[in-house]
Amino acid sequence: MTSDDTQENETVSLSNHIINLANSGLEDGHAAEDIAESLRHAAANFSAYAFFRSEQSPKDPNQTVESFISLFEYYLDAHKPEDTSGQGLMHTIAQAKNDL
Repeated sequence: MTSDDTQENETVSLSNHIINLANSGLEDGHAAEDIAESLRHAAANFSAYAFFRSEQSPKDPNQTVESFISLFEYYLDAHKPEDTSGQGLMHTIAQAKNDL
């Protein structure tokens, strides 16, 4: 396993830990929108903190923003509900046929 793989595994593991915290918030009755806003707030805060402690040069905050946008677009697609337009009518028709 390369150091890049190890870093990616650690990143995914930490991300999953944070997602579990968000899921616990849902179980506690918090709205998904409130949890998402809290996560964005925390991510922005910690990203700014890490930005000024990074040894990476040159520093460009746009890289962080672009990384977020890329991940957000990926997960928008991953969580997008299937297009079920017309499925409700098809289900109603099928159920009516079964009832006859």
